[in-house]
Amino acid sequence: MDNHSADMVELGPHTHVLVTGGAGFVGSALVDLLLARDCNVTIIDDLSNGSLGNLPASDPRLTIHTFRIGDPAFNAAVGHAVGQADAVFHLASPIGVQLAHKERFAVTSGILESGCAIVEACRLHRRPLLYTSSSEVYGSGRDRPITEADPVMTDLRPRWGYAAAKAAVEHLVAGLFFDFGIPTWIVRPFNMAGPRQSPATGLVLPVFVSAALKGEPLVVHDDGEQRRAFLHVADAAEGLLLVMRSRSLRGRPVNLGGSEALQIGNLAKMVVEAAKTKAPIVRKPSNAIFGERFAVTYDRVPDTGLLTKTTGWRPLRSTKQIITDCIEHMRTERVMA
Repeated sequence: MDNHSADMVELGPHTHVLVTGGAGFVGSALVDLLLARDCNVTIIDDLSNGSLGNLPASDPRLTIHTFRIGDPAFNAAVGHAVGQADAVFHLASPIGVQLAHKERFAVTSGILESGCAIVEACRLHRRPLLYTSSSEVYGSGRDRPITEADPVMTDLRPRWGYAAAKAAVEHLVAGLFFDFGIPTWIVRPFNMAGPRQSPATGLVLPVFVSAALKGEPLVVHDDGEQRRAFLHVADAAEGLLLVMRSRSLRGRPVNLGGSEALQIGNLAKMVVEAAKTKAPIVRKPSNAIFGERFAVTYDRVPDTGLLTKTTGWRPLRSTKQIITDCIEHMRTERVMA
């Protein structure tokens, strides 16, 4: 192995890091941390979900490219960016259950095309790669915390095209490590939330916050008893850095998520209270919104014991803090708009 595929990745001064999707919600938080550690950072983002406003664009350590990874016209540019980097974080991806349900072909092909392009470039240049997969690969969830050993379950309902594509890229990333000896890490995030998250993604917390601030109904699907555990984006970014610095986590999936299990109906109540609004909370059957082929998920709460035991990582911010930060950010955006 050459210096770029060493066992340990040092993320500090003079390290050059490539972050795909770096203008997005999680990507920009990761970029903030990398710049705070005096890394040089290159971003590739087509701005379909991200925004240049999330980035300190004038920072001389930051290079930004705005094109779509997976478009054959930019394969050479992707290869060059990977070749110039010491390490790669691949976060670029379509976002949201609604999009996955409505545009199955585009979402599935987009994940596969971008994943294949990054994996092949990292194979050719032997660059360490951290890939953010998704908790969607676990399917409809379980009535207990989900571990990395739980099976990945999919069927042909539209929602699971997203999960199947994420899982397929996991195999390619694992192959880089086990077949070629290139360090790789696979992270399965659960319900990351906080500042810069857009309600346009259809993700539950920013959708609730946006509705509450407008005084509009917060729509809770089904009985509202389905449980999730939310993770502040700043805690998530710290977790990503710690995973890449862990030798023992190479080539295996790692859960990244919060520790406070919360029913979605109660999340809506917390948002209304924190926003100090009289917005109503209403319940609607999910199949009335998405159709009969929609795959409902029940409890999806992570067991993050592997990550904690290996790196010492723990979430530092509560669900209440996540909600507060999301509200403050969205209020600021509305004032500045």
